[in-house]
This record gives sequence, structure tokens and C-alpha cells, in this order.
Amino acid sequence: MSTKDNPGRFDCYAAARPDEEMFVLLERDQLAPFLVSIWSSVRIGDPEAARAMFEAMLQKCAVRYMAEPDVDKAKEALDCAARMFQAQEEAA
Repeated sequence: MSTKDNPGRFDCYAAARPDEEMFVLLERDQLAPFLVSIWSSVRIGDPEAARAMFEAMLQKCAVRYMAEPDVDKAKEALDCAARMFQAQEEAA
């Protein structure tokens, strides 16, 4: 864990290559704790916990975004993900 003022052991800014894509989640984003929990569950090999957390996120958050989509941020995030997939494919 880290904050802007107190970088943690796994500080992505310090570890990032100069032009490496990043996607940062802030605690005020209501999706953030769900997405971090899903990431963690996958990393520790617990896909069932990841699925359960994904379902919980949909139950709590999906209605809000169905009513008021955040298209600009979502488009930028999809572009970032596409570049990440491309970079990983090129590195393989």
C-alpha cells in the first residue's frame, strides 16, 4: 500500500519503466476497493473470491453507471488496457 506522500514497498511509480502504461485507482472511486480485491484474489489463486467480489461490485455499483455512464474515463481506460495488452504481447 502506498500514498502520494508515503510510497510503499510496491510503489508503481518507482518501478515503472519511463513510458510504461499505468492505471491508478484512488480510494474515492467506489469501484476501487472491489477492483483491488479482485486483482488480489486472482494473484493469490482464488478465482471464486474474485468472482464473488465482481458480483458484489455489480450489485452495488452497476446501477449508478447504467443511469449515468462515465464514457470519457471508460474510453481512456480501455485505450490504456489495449496498449497494455499490446505491450505484453510484444514482450512475449
